[in-house]
Amino acid sequence: MLLCAFTNLYNLKIKINYFISYIYFSFFNNRKLISYVINIKLSSTNTIINVNTIKGNPKFFYSAGMFKLQKTQKTRQPKAIITILRALLLKSKFFKTKPTALHFNNLFFNHQSYIFKRLKRKVFAKLITSYLYRPHNGCRLRKKKRIKVRTKTRKL
Repeated sequence: MLLCAFTNLYNLKIKINYFISYIYFSFFNNRKLISYVINIKLSSTNTIINVNTIKGNPKFFYSAGMFKLQKTQKTRQPKAIITILRALLLKSKFFKTKPTALHFNNLFFNHQSYIFKRLKRKVFAKLITSYLYRPHNGCRLRKKKRIKVRTKTRKL
């Protein structure tokens, strides 16, 4: 009987400790999973990088034109993005400690992996998403090119 009372008391103590730790971590710690979102967008004419808080408030905005890149330099993927990210990381040091999410828009997979390898030393990235907004033909096959058949004419 005494043993049963001790086990019930012990189980109750464990449940109370668990409940207290749950309340402590949920209200007082209040850590967020992601603090900032780095959005890297490559359009057909420009490269744009903007940094927002998780609530959507803008922090930084950079485009390739701000760095005197012109014409094809703005759309040449790794060069334009790396020059913009260098300026962004020099200006803000809080990316090393705060968890961030990386969003890539219209970026090739090879370039994404290259940029992520360069960024993971400087940025504490918790989430990486990739969006490709390129048109595709679905299941239908491509239209076949007509080949002109030329015959040689005989000369008399």
